[in-house]
Amino acid sequence: MERLSKNGLDLIRLSAGKLKGVWGKAFLASLIYVAPLIALCFIPYAGWAISIACFGYLTLGFINYMQQLLKGENPSLKVLFVQKEFSQAILLGIIMAVGVVVGTLLFIIPGVLVIAFYSLSLFVLNEERIVNVTDTLNVAARKMHKNKTAMFAYKVIFYLFYALVGVAALIGMLFATAMFETQAVWAVVLGCAVMLVAIVLVAIITVYFYAANVVFYSEIVRPVVVTDYSLTSEQVKPAPVADTFTEIPVEEGIVVDENKPAEVKEEVKAEAPAEEVKPAPAKKPAAKKATTTKAGTTTKKASTGTKTAAKTSTTKKTTTTKKTTK
Repeated sequence: MERLSKNGLDLIRLSAGKLKGVWGKAFLASLIYVAPLIALCFIPYAGWAISIACFGYLTLGFINYMQQLLKGENPSLKVLFVQKEFSQAILLGIIMAVGVVVGTLLFIIPGVLVIAFYSLSLFVLNEERIVNVTDTLNVAARKMHKNKTAMFAYKVIFYLFYALVGVAALIGMLFATAMFETQAVWAVVLGCAVMLVAIVLVAIITVYFYAANVVFYSEIVRPVVVTDYSLTSEQVKPAPVADTFTEIPVEEGIVVDENKPAEVKEEVKAEAPAEEVKPAPAKKPAAKKATTTKAGTTTKKASTGTKTAAKTSTTKKTTTTKKTTK
């Protein structure tokens, strides 16, 4: 990861290696993605406005397609046009396009700053599905903390290729415009040829450019986790590792032997809150028990006395009967 963050050529080489076996699918999707955007740019004013409005939505679909393709999946081309975050993608695309254009026209540094902080906003939207556009921009800026230099290490190369194609297309269109007054047919043919060549060249550059973007985002930017959107980029740090032990307070005069965990458990158990100890069941009063026992003894003695009296009476009666018989 560190090697990729310092050398843009290594990142481009790695992304090109990931395109082996799927380059044709990537190029077809790229052609579908860039064709309407470039064609609209040849229509002054209204075409430019429509192209800027469609940029975010189409880019989000192409990002989703490229991420699935480089993961080894087989995405359908309808992924390019089916996105849930429709309004958010359009708004993000307008903000990024206007920021880059205005910043570049005023002075090149503001445009570069917009690219540095917010160029991966659509990647963040595609993966994290943040509802608020402002939060999406903030998360993208915080994820780019300490990664802006790594991003420029490979993006500058692609921007130069885009610029060369743009300058060549502009020169071709100027020739076609100059020929229109004298040779209108050839001017139209030249204009169409320039547009088609520009679309194909931009589509080829875009395949490698977004492959590098996917690798850069997956390997370098994605590990940066942002949960609090109010933090500044300097405050975004890795989460601290939780402690794996709890310190046990030791009273003065007591020496705890670390080799006897059982004694420690007993001390901890002894310090349990009083609420957890259930009260013992109440015993019956001793007086009632004694009274009951005494009463039972008295009853038993009375019963015994009754039996003795009955026995004595029976004996006396037997003796009287014997005397009478004599």
